[in-house]
Amino acid sequence: MKKIILSVIVIATMCGLLNAVPFQTLGMLRTPDAYVLPHTAAEIMVGGYYRDVAKPVDYDGFTPFVMLGVGILDRVELGLFVGDKIEDEPLVYFLNVKAKILQETSLLPQLSVGIDNILSPIGETSVEDLNPGDDFYNHPDNAGYEIYSPYVVASKQAVILGMPWMLNLGAGAHRFTGQASRSRVLNGFFASAEMSPVQNLTLQGEFDGQDVNAGIKYSYRNWGVKVGAQALEDLTKDNGYEDNLRLAFGLSYLFDKYAEAKRRPDIRTYAKDEHLEESYVVDLGTGSVEKSSPTDKAIVDKQIVPTPQDTRPGETVTTPTGTLETPGYAEGDAISSQAQLSPEIRDLLEELRILRTEREKAQKSLDDLRAWIEQLKQEKK
Repeated sequence: MKKIILSVIVIATMCGLLNAVPFQTLGMLRTPDAYVLPHTAAEIMVGGYYRDVAKPVDYDGFTPFVMLGVGILDRVELGLFVGDKIEDEPLVYFLNVKAKILQETSLLPQLSVGIDNILSPIGETSVEDLNPGDDFYNHPDNAGYEIYSPYVVASKQAVILGMPWMLNLGAGAHRFTGQASRSRVLNGFFASAEMSPVQNLTLQGEFDGQDVNAGIKYSYRNWGVKVGAQALEDLTKDNGYEDNLRLAFGLSYLFDKYAEAKRRPDIRTYAKDEHLEESYVVDLGTGSVEKSSPTDKAIVDKQIVPTPQDTRPGETVTTPTGTLETPGYAEGDAISSQAQLSPEIRDLLEELRILRTEREKAQKSLDDLRAWIEQLKQEKK
């Protein structure tokens, strides 16, 4: 319930602050993360972008945009952006590329390097030197499209307060460098965080080197819907920037039918949090055991099977009432700490094993007695 309440509060707050530039192709909102699409996977996003801004230029309008990302060899991700054309300004287009250097583990973050805005029509550092009449002089987001913007970024997943998080920290140049004096205090540095308080819903926040941004994403299977917020610090100003409105949204689809990996390692692999623990019980249905008592019959109806953590997929396991095949699991599935047998269940299994051993001994003694009686009968004849 606390997670749901927190989500409602954050979502309600963000809905009142939706000022968003077009999303970048390789990460959060305007900042990249260190993860890459798996080999043969691709993701496409189509969206719309509405602006009503007074500064740095006066503009009011709506523009569409399209983004595409492709994974290569589980090491490289390529991105394409096309759109955001306003009035008489040229069309904005560019490529992004990101390469994984270090794979994330339970202790180490994932590390990647990349370059954004390859082939962008807005030149390097030319935003500060534009004059009236130049291309993109009247484009309100020209500083975000500076050509050849390199960066390095580290990402780490974690479980905090029972919720999965992703934390990112990086440094870059050009579009990651703020134009205002306050931004230059952290010149080129960016940071972001993502949390998932409920399933399929993620909340995102970041500092992209120029502005503080926030966003919401909802996923269903391979579909995703995203909205965002940019330059939240403008709301505290009184120089005209507080009147700016930027609203963007995107609908995405992930093509991963032939991909053998995931974009991120499963967070549950690293989870050591009691909030994620669950029992692993397999219902075997109704069954019968010859010469069993009602108590034994009840135990057979619902049997506790060793978890994947204790056995291999398809392994045959001996139980007090026979042999069972442990449930298999797909290769690559995460085996987390939630798959644990409780101490009470383990004690029960041990007691049943002892009872079975004693029953086998009693059966052997009974068979020996019957054989001895038959022998006596034969001797009397």
